Amino acid sequence: MRLVGLVGAALAVVAPWLGWLLVVDGHVVPGWGLGVGLLVVALVLLWIPRPAVDKTPGARLAVRRRVRAVGTALAVISVGLAAGADALYEAKYQVLSPGASDGCRVVVRETSALKLGTGDAYVVRGLGLGQRTATWVADDGYRPVRAGTYDLALGPDGGTLTVRGTASDPVMPGTHPIDCG
Repeated sequence: MRLVGLVGAALAVVAPWLGWLLVVDGHVVPGWGLGVGLLVVALVLLWIPRPAVDKTPGARLAVRRRVRAVGTALAVISVGLAAGADALYEAKYQVLSPGASDGCRVVVRETSALKLGTGDAYVVRGLGLGQRTATWVADDGYRPVRAGTYDLALGPDGGTLTVRGTASDPVMPGTHPIDCG
């Protein structure tokens, strides 16, 4: 079980940075949220005391404890940095309508900091797991999806997400293919 806990901690370290998210009942769980879930599993498996059947020598036991502590610390730092970045850049997640008839949906993450806006589009399929497929930059912290200056044309095989800026706040690039395949 400790090995599964270490794998959970390792996945918690990388989950916030893989460009994934989860949509559950219309609510978005960002990558760092997935990391939190994995971190909880790792904490339970790594730190809940087990019956004393382990007859490992003291030195080996100390190494195992250090490995567990380092794995846990790295996971906490990684998840904390990703969650902090979302908070610092005021990340907003939005599930766009319409979805495709086969259940394919598009989720957008928009951030704003230091007069620069950024956006990411995620394609979400079947079980609600989404992966980042497009990125754009907007001037002056503009958020085109939040402002409603976007078009989504989506069919069973995919479509196009078009984000538009204003004359003073351009968005680049503006057209993003969406692959639902």
